[in-house]
Amino acid sequence: MYTHGRKQDCRITLDYTYKGMRVAFLENNLMRIGILIDKGGDIFEITYKPKDIDFLWQSPIAMRPPFTSTNALAEGAYHDYYYGGWQEILPSAGWSSEPYKGTYQGLHGEVSLLPVSAQIITDTPELVTLKTEVTLYRSPLKLEKHLSLKKDTATLFIKEKLTNTSPHDFEIMWGHHPVVGEPFLDTSCTVQAPAKKIEVMAYHPNGLWTTDKEFDFPHAQNRRTGQMQDVTKILGKESKSVDVLFFKELQEGWYGINNHNLNLGLGMAWDHNLFKYLWMWQVYQGHDDYPWYGRTYNLGLEPFTSYPPAGIDTAIKNGSSLKMKPHQIIETNLVTTAYEATHIKKITLDGVVHL
Repeated sequence: MYTHGRKQDCRITLDYTYKGMRVAFLENNLMRIGILIDKGGDIFEITYKPKDIDFLWQSPIAMRPPFTSTNALAEGAYHDYYYGGWQEILPSAGWSSEPYKGTYQGLHGEVSLLPVSAQIITDTPELVTLKTEVTLYRSPLKLEKHLSLKKDTATLFIKEKLTNTSPHDFEIMWGHHPVVGEPFLDTSCTVQAPAKKIEVMAYHPNGLWTTDKEFDFPHAQNRRTGQMQDVTKILGKESKSVDVLFFKELQEGWYGINNHNLNLGLGMAWDHNLFKYLWMWQVYQGHDDYPWYGRTYNLGLEPFTSYPPAGIDTAIKNGSSLKMKPHQIIETNLVTTAYEATHIKKITLDGVVHL
């Protein structure tokens, strides 16, 4: 990829643009990670080289620099720019018509729409690290991230530091929004997560699962058949369904998505005392209105502090919002890793996949 510098082991560069926007690449012999500097520090590529698979979903909406649409939406611009990939969601998730502390956050908050600063911290054959930083406009928050790849590992290490820059409490919803798609996603895929309960959000008329009641993980009631069904077995496009489910009472912070046809998995690990809920966004070609119009087949598994995606005011009311104290700093670590297996025991924050 690069015209100068190392051709083997760990590599990192800020020398490129893509679709008119600045990007960073972190790479080793197993993984290539693409980061969109001019839009939220999004992760737009996670490629596992041995099988030439980019796990992340690509939506029918093109990746593009900021533009002027026909009319501003009340929900904000998130969907107009949502090309797929992995966004950080902060300081609110979902959309609410209610303001918080005098302003509106729109759908999924600010971070994913803001450019970030980027700096190469470490650049050696054994380790590469990129630092990104962004200060929000409508919220008194600053987010710093260190993203690292190590030699001979298929794991991206993420270290985050979130600061409340104000002398007052500030309540937030904070989460990660990675979404996988074809060719990785198919009906041979299964999901593993150490949850005890499932709740289904009343989200869309084409929802498959019975809403607004709790079920014992991993089953929920299919509202079309009335039967209990394992929600962790991925369904096909013929389902024509779309749902948002919440995995609750997590015993540990990890999940794995396992493709049995490819003998390939993608997983995450995180601090489940901070990100207490795992959202599962199932789109089996059932989202037939804006912005997807029935064109999409994808799966999001998203660690979050709070639920549901209905704005910070809803999370405050149900007691799941995260209240940051004056000048509080929160530091946390996450990893995402690829592995060749169809069943795992767990993933730990050191990036180890236990088989």
